[in-house]
Amino acid sequence: MQSLPDWSAADKAYQLHHAGCVICRAAGANLTPLPRCPEGSELWATYQQAGDPPHFTWLARERKFHERRQHQQPGN
Repeated sequence: MQSLPDWSAADKAYQLHHAGCVICRAAGANLTPLPRCPEGSELWATYQQAGDPPHFTWLARERKFHERRQHQQPGN
């Protein structure tokens, strides 16, 4: 199994790029998906693969709660 990219490094790399790229800033600010520049697209993909931010512990708890509920439903 391949390990996930380091979240902090992926976040820092994308945020540094994002701050200076009008294309990626527009993509991040828009409610409808807009394409990022080629470099930003690669950095964004790595950022997405890194998973949840480590300080968002509530996301993991919420995910586990929903997984347990699905397994408890009849027919599963």
